[in-house]
Amino acid sequence: MPTSLPSPYPKRQPGAVLPRCLLYLLGLSLAAGGAQAGHEIAISQEQMQRIGISLVAVEAAQSYVTDRLPARVTIPPQQVRVLSASRGGLVTALNAAESDEVKAGAVLADIESPGLVGLQRELLQAATQLRLAQAELQRNEQLRKTKSVSDRIYLESRSTLDEAEALVDERRQVLLLAGMTPEAVADLEQARRITSTLQVRSPIDGVVVEVPAVLGERVEDSEPLYRVARLEPLWLEISAPLDRLQGVQPGGLVEIPCKSGEAHVDLIGRKVDPANQTVLVRAEVTGAGDCLRPGQFVEVRLQLSGTEDQLRLPSSAITRIGDTPMVFVHEAAGFAPVSVTVVAREGEYSVVTGGLAAGSKVAASGIASIKAAWTGRYGAGQ
Repeated sequence: MPTSLPSPYPKRQPGAVLPRCLLYLLGLSLAAGGAQAGHEIAISQEQMQRIGISLVAVEAAQSYVTDRLPARVTIPPQQVRVLSASRGGLVTALNAAESDEVKAGAVLADIESPGLVGLQRELLQAATQLRLAQAELQRNEQLRKTKSVSDRIYLESRSTLDEAEALVDERRQVLLLAGMTPEAVADLEQARRITSTLQVRSPIDGVVVEVPAVLGERVEDSEPLYRVARLEPLWLEISAPLDRLQGVQPGGLVEIPCKSGEAHVDLIGRKVDPANQTVLVRAEVTGAGDCLRPGQFVEVRLQLSGTEDQLRLPSSAITRIGDTPMVFVHEAAGFAPVSVTVVAREGEYSVVTGGLAAGSKVAASGIASIKAAWTGRYGAGQ
């Protein structure tokens, strides 16, 4: 029985699968590969053409965008005003509904309030005491000139006038806080007509975003009636994974799903959500009022500034050996595998870091053939 000759091809490692056609094409390369430094697979230009291996140059990533991230549209708190009933009473009129645009000074609600009557009465009483104090001081000034009253009596009347003026100012401020306008307070002092209707006015131009009040129901002191807000600009509260924060900077551009409008990073949070390990990135949006609405959830992309070690290459050039992303770098005699870390993906491209240099060429097609040859020679676990 004839003795079998040893195979000229490398011995397959356990678990490695090499197609016969690939062994035929790469047999000489594998034989020569043992003389190369490291784990290099020797493949000639002719073999590259036969297998269909194409090369692409690695570029420096000047900037890139993240994957789509969830974001919630909110209203900046400094643009929101809560209108409340400073005095309890019966809601007799609601003049605006949710989503209505309102102007500053517009009457949004009427409240019949017994408490307002008492506040007006107290102002009128204080105004009466003030007039009496003014008359007493004038009388004592005249008597002082003729030495008919002492300096002590004159100073006491002066002090009484000061106290009366302070009390009137206090009562005016209470009515202003209760919702009466300065014009209404002045008319009250002049005409001395008391009203029980408290008018709640909008302090800003804006949009009604909430109406907690119900027509015909009684409200207590300080109970909210309306929430009015300015909707320009808006905020985007973006949940960014902790490992994607590299390159996020204040002022950075945010891609939003709107034809109009711009968004820029305003704040990078300092706290990590323990539930999902994300960090709040807040962006300010302008000019997107017809596209974004408070409470809406959208997906956005953060535009990041690249660092010196971040490179861009086609995603097709990246393969996995075990759990490690790798690329095959073209060298003088063939290809050498280099492990990389994927930082972000932009459509058909990926941004990576690792042992690559800008300008180096990597295999962009025919990856499966190179990977099979490499794993067949060195083992899938290496």
